[in-house]
Amino acid sequence: MWFTLALAILAYAIALYVPGFMLARAFSIDRFAAAVIAPALSIFVFTVLGVALFELDVASSGFGLLTMTAGICLIAMLGARCLRKVRGVDNRECLATVGDTKEACKTAALYLTVAFAIATLTFLLPIDGPESFSRNDDTTVHLSVVRSFLDTGTYSTLHVSSYLAQNPDSWYYPAGWHVVTAVVASLFDNNVALAANASVVTFVVIVFPLGMCLLLLKIFGQHKRTVLTGSLFTVAFCGFPWGFIVFGQLFSNMVSFMLIPLAFIPFAEAIEAKRASDKLKLAAISTVGLVAVALCQPNGAFTFGIWVVLYCVNRIFYAPGSEQPNLSRKRIAGAVALFTAACAAWAILYLAPFMQTVVQYTWEATLSPAVALASGLSFMFTSRGGVQPFLSVVVLAGIIYTCRSKRYLWLSVAYAFALLSYLVSISTDGVFKHVIAGFWYTDYHRLGAMAAFFAIPLAALGFSWMLKTLKTWLGIVFKGSSADMNAGLSLGMLLILFAACQFLPGNVKLTEKVDLAAGLTKIRSEVAARYSWDRILTGEEDAFIKEIMSQIPEGALVINVPSDGSCWSYGVEGINTYFRRSANTGMSGAEDSKIIRTQLCDIDTSDEVRSVVNRLDARYVLLLDEITSNDRTTTGMRYKKENWEGIESIDEKTPGFTLLMSEENMRLYEIDR
Repeated sequence: MWFTLALAILAYAIALYVPGFMLARAFSIDRFAAAVIAPALSIFVFTVLGVALFELDVASSGFGLLTMTAGICLIAMLGARCLRKVRGVDNRECLATVGDTKEACKTAALYLTVAFAIATLTFLLPIDGPESFSRNDDTTVHLSVVRSFLDTGTYSTLHVSSYLAQNPDSWYYPAGWHVVTAVVASLFDNNVALAANASVVTFVVIVFPLGMCLLLLKIFGQHKRTVLTGSLFTVAFCGFPWGFIVFGQLFSNMVSFMLIPLAFIPFAEAIEAKRASDKLKLAAISTVGLVAVALCQPNGAFTFGIWVVLYCVNRIFYAPGSEQPNLSRKRIAGAVALFTAACAAWAILYLAPFMQTVVQYTWEATLSPAVALASGLSFMFTSRGGVQPFLSVVVLAGIIYTCRSKRYLWLSVAYAFALLSYLVSISTDGVFKHVIAGFWYTDYHRLGAMAAFFAIPLAALGFSWMLKTLKTWLGIVFKGSSADMNAGLSLGMLLILFAACQFLPGNVKLTEKVDLAAGLTKIRSEVAARYSWDRILTGEEDAFIKEIMSQIPEGALVINVPSDGSCWSYGVEGINTYFRRSANTGMSGAEDSKIIRTQLCDIDTSDEVRSVVNRLDARYVLLLDEITSNDRTTTGMRYKKENWEGIESIDEKTPGFTLLMSEENMRLYEIDR
């Protein structure tokens, strides 16, 4: 099965890179840069095409959507090439790789290698097989959305609720990740869990490292050591990307953040471009990338905006390649005006009626300000317990460096804002919390991830500076030693510290509830726990569901108790369950749900229950864990025994139900017609 996962990763990469590469080439982007930013463009086309096909009432397979997307991008590339030939500008490129392309490819290979090594230790080895999945609450929704796209053959992000609730209501849901994942799943017998795991590897090992590689090449230019050291930190922070994988899961938010460099690079290049036509092309590419960011998760667009505003303020004072700022009154006034306009836009969006459900959402404070500060500075975030002291040191070194070389100070300001937002969110309540953190749902997990994301370039700067300083010190201590030996020894010492602080086994019990461990060691253990087939929906229960699906009519509605693990079974296996999340509301609304949950066992004597069952055309009842069993594998999230007595009390003696299948404490009953 690991070979199948490798094929799924390859398919995911093809889906992300082939269409987008062709579209980028249509805008005269050079080959290396086009390859890097391709995923943002592909996700944009996939998602917009999915909406268009829905509005045209056209259903499609995943492969069909992939073919149409690739065809559109191919036509765009060929049409643009013909147009450039007619105009005599066929070889002109508006976004070129910094420096030599071969050197850039070597640097990119280093980023990919380091990311693959970290992802293998942190994700691939701990998961319980290529088809395992995380037993997280939000995962029920994400896998169900992907499955619903496959079931309906439509991929509109504007009509996602109709898939989940099977009713005509519809609303926008940021489903850019879900569309591409559905396309890949369709190529592997609709195996949603396999495609989801392939997406994690593809984005963590390929998409984000390549994006950060080109971004750091653009930001730091010819500072080769800084760019190379950036490879160590791209996927090294617990807060991002790993926090989104072990909490939630927040796949959409993870991908949204990972697309930010792909939209930011053409934006920064548009500022530097000399020709108006190039500025227009790059602005268009950046806009498409930003839309792709928002299509995955809108708060990524605000994260992008923070970087953009601060970069533009910095750019007002610093010309390309200049280390000395131009502090003329005109430039200071321009910077103040830009920052004021950004603050005004923030206020307008905060007060906008359509944003109120987001900005007024509240995550209650859980830590004191002092503990919150300690958790943020150690890159632990919340109470996860995975500290990263080496990263704390290198980020601090990077901040000090930016204070000395103010050309990069904007990076520290962005990080400081994100850290402040995290601290306010996790340790305070009130209006200011919503103003500063509301666009991220005041969710300290997302804000901590943003802080970790903004810290990556700072870590690269700090490590590079520390490496240079240590090399100088060793030269003083070991007089007469060669510069190469000192450089190698310095690098080796820092790499050993990095690896030890990230992967050192074991933990220290800080309190009865909190164990401190090396950051990625902690993440690794959490991945292993969440992706285990021994938890909640076990391997035996999943096999039982597969057997059920081979025996009952396709699409038959099955009443279930979601807390026994069956809340994941629709997304993972495709069985048509009534409850698809560990919550009290089923697909047909609160009233029907309550009757089903509390009175289904009375179907033989209650006309009301019989009426609801007939209207739903419910055919079966699934119980993966009998309530009398001593070895139940369940989740207690939103579960109260009294809310489910109408289903859990059903047994072989209950009138109106016939036992069809049983294995250990798992049961399938048919509802007598």
